[in-house]
Amino acid sequence: LGLHLLAIFSGLALLSFLIWSVGIGEILKHLRQIGWQAPLVLLPYLGVALCDAKGWTYAIPPTSPARKTPLWRVSLARLAGEAVNNLTPTANVGGEPVKVYMLQAHGLTTDAGLASVVAAKTALTISQIAFILLGLPFFLYRLGWIQVGWWLFLPLLGLSYGFVVLVVRWQRRGLIGMFVRGLQRLFPRWRRLEAWRERAQRIDAHLLHFYDGNQKGFLTSILFHFLGWLLGAVEIYFFFSLMDVSVSPLDALIVESMVQPMTAAGLIIPGALGVQEAGGVFLCRLLGLDDGASLTLMALKRAREAVYNLVGLAVIVRVTGTLLPWKSHSV
Repeated sequence: LGLHLLAIFSGLALLSFLIWSVGIGEILKHLRQIGWQAPLVLLPYLGVALCDAKGWTYAIPPTSPARKTPLWRVSLARLAGEAVNNLTPTANVGGEPVKVYMLQAHGLTTDAGLASVVAAKTALTISQIAFILLGLPFFLYRLGWIQVGWWLFLPLLGLSYGFVVLVVRWQRRGLIGMFVRGLQRLFPRWRRLEAWRERAQRIDAHLLHFYDGNQKGFLTSILFHFLGWLLGAVEIYFFFSLMDVSVSPLDALIVESMVQPMTAAGLIIPGALGVQEAGGVFLCRLLGLDDGASLTLMALKRAREAVYNLVGLAVIVRVTGTLLPWKSHSV
C-alpha cells in the first residue's frame, strides 16, 4: 500500500509540475477552442475498443459458445477489465480475470477464458511492438537522425523478434505452470497453490492448442490489435484538429507510437499518471509543437480514458453488484 501511494503521489507531483510549467491558461485556451465539440473526444476510441475486442474474440477457442457473443458485449467486458488495469498498480494484468468473468454467462469457461486473455495480451503486446517499430524510423527521420538511427533500429528489430519468439515458446512449454511451481517453491505451505497448479496445467494445454492449432486466429488477433494502435494515431490527429492545431498525420503517428514505451516505463503508477503526460509533451516539443497544445492533447486522452474507465466500472457493478468481483466470485 505504501509503494502504491508513493507511486500515485509521484505521478501527481510530475503532472502538477507540468501544468505549472506550461500554465493552466494555455490549456484552458485550447479547451475553449474545442467548445461544444468536446463530446466528440469520445468517438475515436470506439473504433479502438471494437478492434481490441475483435482481437480478443480470435483468441477465444472456436468451439466456445462465447465466440458468438455480440462484439459490443465483448467490448464492454474488455472495458471492465481495462478499467481495473488502469486504476490499479497490477502491471496491466489485474483486470484480465475480470474480463473472463464478464463473459462466463456467455459460455466462456474459466480455463479457456484465462488462456484466451493470455493469448490476446500476447497478441496485443506483439502488435504494440510492431507499432512502435513502425513509428521509430519516421521519428528518427523527423529528428534528422535517420542515417545514424539505422544502427539503433536494426538491433531493436532483432531484439523484438527474439522477444516475441521467446514469449510464445515459453507459453507453448507451460509458462503458467512454471510460474505456479515457482510460487510453490517460494511458499511450500500455501496449500491453495496445489489447486492453482492443476488449473495452470489446463490453461497451458489451452495455450498450446491455440498456438499449434489456431495460428491464423493468432495472426488475425495481432492484426486487429495493430489496427487499434493505428486508430490511436487517428485519435491524436483528430484531437489536434479539434484544437485547430496544424499537425501532419505522420507526426500524429510518431507521437502515438513513441509515447508507448514512455508510458510502459511508468507501469508501477496507476494509468502511468504524469509519466504519459510528460512523455507526450516531450515528444511533441521535439516535433516542434506547442507545449500548451501538447499538454491539452494528453489531458483530452486522459479525460477520454476516465470516461471509458467509468463505463467499465459501471459494467462491473451492473453484472456483479460490486466493484470487487474477484473477491466475491471465483474465476
